[in-house]
Amino acid sequence: MATRKFILTLLFLPVTFSGQCENYFNTLLGISDEETSERIRNVWDHFFTPGDISRYENPDQKSVYYLDGDKGFILDTGSNDVRTEGMSYGMMISVQLDKPEVFDRLWKWSKANMAYGQDSAWDGYFCWQCLPDGTKIGGSNASDGELYYVTSLFLAGKRWNKPEYTAEANDILHKIMSKNGATTGVYNLFDNDTRLITFVPDSLGYGFSDPSYQLPAFLDFWSTTADSNQDFWEEAASAARDHLIDSANPITGLHPDYSTYDACPYRWPMAGYDTSMYMYDAIRCAMNIGMDSYLTGKDVERQKDVITRLIRFFKDDNYTHGHFNTDGSNPSGTYSCGMAGSNAVGAIALAKSTSPEERELAAEVIKRLWETTPPQGKFRYYEGMVYFLSMLHVSGNFSLDF
Repeated sequence: MATRKFILTLLFLPVTFSGQCENYFNTLLGISDEETSERIRNVWDHFFTPGDISRYENPDQKSVYYLDGDKGFILDTGSNDVRTEGMSYGMMISVQLDKPEVFDRLWKWSKANMAYGQDSAWDGYFCWQCLPDGTKIGGSNASDGELYYVTSLFLAGKRWNKPEYTAEANDILHKIMSKNGATTGVYNLFDNDTRLITFVPDSLGYGFSDPSYQLPAFLDFWSTTADSNQDFWEEAASAARDHLIDSANPITGLHPDYSTYDACPYRWPMAGYDTSMYMYDAIRCAMNIGMDSYLTGKDVERQKDVITRLIRFFKDDNYTHGHFNTDGSNPSGTYSCGMAGSNAVGAIALAKSTSPEERELAAEVIKRLWETTPPQGKFRYYEGMVYFLSMLHVSGNFSLDF
């Protein structure tokens, strides 16, 4: 395990990002680019054809996107609230698919309802949970939301030549890395010693992290795009990359939902379930690993090893269960479309392997994603957003270089 003190384990390499990415549905399965594009259009229409705001509690709708005047929000259909996770995911999906109107509506709603004001110690952060009428619930953030907000704003600024988006991204970074936690109880988004993202930057959540919040490709992108702290973001990218390796079980490749800074599974006493298990957040770790593998190529061998273990584990389980202890014991729950998506992105790390077995594993998991339909019903939100992001990665519709 890595120690709490930040240790540089990888040489810093020049950051380059792929522009036109590879369509692995075509490369590994022979599915045409035209058929793939049609599938992506259908998935967009499934989730983003605006739902009727007066009927957002209807569990039978497919959409997660609702209009609110000149704004719009992504609804967590399982709990009838709005979360920074979904809003920032929606912005990322919109910028990747060149949907500026949807992007702007989501960003306007986020700023109007989720952003904390200048009179708050949380200024620069976003309230992680709101009611559909914009009322804030609770008084903190969820740190992955800020990661996706900032990255999508930087990308939107570049893609659509909107310097105001770039300025807003830089303003967020400046504010959330200039906190005086000892005085206000609100800390910086990243722990200064380990360079790792905090679970929540307050007294309850500052002392540990979440493996699925580790997005090294995004942090490398910040190191070339942000107007300050470039060296810090490069170090944070390396730390995140290490954490995704170190927090994976050495046999199964499973990550816990929450982790200590030295990459051990962590059961947070404030949570209503055992956060040391692979359950909810952790399904995204494979997506983060695969994304970093094909976008930066900085840690290919270790990432390939983790993903090979993970896919073999799920294959041995016949892709049946969705919750486990990280050693693979105590299986429960159901293998979900979100897991099918995230694991397929992870499989990109194996797609160019010299091992026929590893390439076959990649093709098998990517085929399972192609055959997975987007979710409907009450709990379509979280699984659906992870599924949609995964479809973008595997189809070659995700880039950090516009």
